[in-house]
Amino acid sequence: MQQEVDNKMVVIYTEDKDITTNLVMDWLSFLYKGEVKRMNTDFFQMPIQSEFFLDISESINIKGIWYRRPGRRPFPIRNIPEDLINEKIDNNKLQSLLLHSANKEIQNINAHDLANKYNAENILGGSLRYEVNKFDVLRIAKNTGIDIPKSILTNSKSKLIDFYNDCSGEIISKMHDMLLCDISETHSTYATYTEKIEMSFINNLPEYFFIAHFQEKLEKEYEIRSFYLDGEIFSMAMFSQKNEQTSVDFRRYNRDSMNRRVTYKLPSEIEDNIRLLMQELNLNCGSLDIVKTKDRYVFLEVNPVGQFGFLTGACNYHLHKKIAEYLIQ
Repeated sequence: MQQEVDNKMVVIYTEDKDITTNLVMDWLSFLYKGEVKRMNTDFFQMPIQSEFFLDISESINIKGIWYRRPGRRPFPIRNIPEDLINEKIDNNKLQSLLLHSANKEIQNINAHDLANKYNAENILGGSLRYEVNKFDVLRIAKNTGIDIPKSILTNSKSKLIDFYNDCSGEIISKMHDMLLCDISETHSTYATYTEKIEMSFINNLPEYFFIAHFQEKLEKEYEIRSFYLDGEIFSMAMFSQKNEQTSVDFRRYNRDSMNRRVTYKLPSEIEDNIRLLMQELNLNCGSLDIVKTKDRYVFLEVNPVGQFGFLTGACNYHLHKKIAEYLIQ
């Protein structure tokens, strides 16, 4: 049933090519007769020829706001515009400090614009929560009673060998700043993946290297992707260990033989702990990764802006519709 006309606006902060946003907007166009404003946040650049105005003391009242992908980064100023200075600056230190100060100003303006321009009745996500510190999340998860993998941060070869032996030679390395680089010329993508670490690799390391994150390699029965939406948890099991290509990192998709994915229900105790974790993190939505071993549910991470399209598609959870309904409730 379509909702009665409401003149208040719905605002979505997202990215230019995010398909998930398109699908939610399709539902909004059917369910809601108010205005829906999409803000692509790939970058924020101080306008030069166009007008920028923001009243710091006031906000625009709207119906709902979804911080789908709020990770807008300001374009850095690399040179002080000549029309902003009265005389040439020959001092390199002063030039550097002026650039730092100007870029800090732009960052603060951008952050205020994202967080305070609109005052919404319904807010999904967070204006400054494009990502979380995953090391902090693991610590908080453990404190809320959630099982996590053995994990270390080190730059020491000897410490890494000790950890390798402590885990019976079964460890992985993880980068927590996900790198994705699309190469348009070759229609390909470079990405970072989780890797199993062998002793032959460790032997070739110098005594000290760039600080890295290592975890025990879990013997999984299957992986679980869960989507959290304001207290509700929608889960899917993925049998990634059945395929050698995806056994360590399911994102190494085998397009010729995709992993089996099925609807899944986590134990109530695990779901209750997830709710506690999300409350501690002040998140009302996000995608969570969990590994099921023979006798453990082991939490890996939460992504505040993680993808959930493949989850809702495989399990018929209709999450795009549920998000649209949340924004206009």
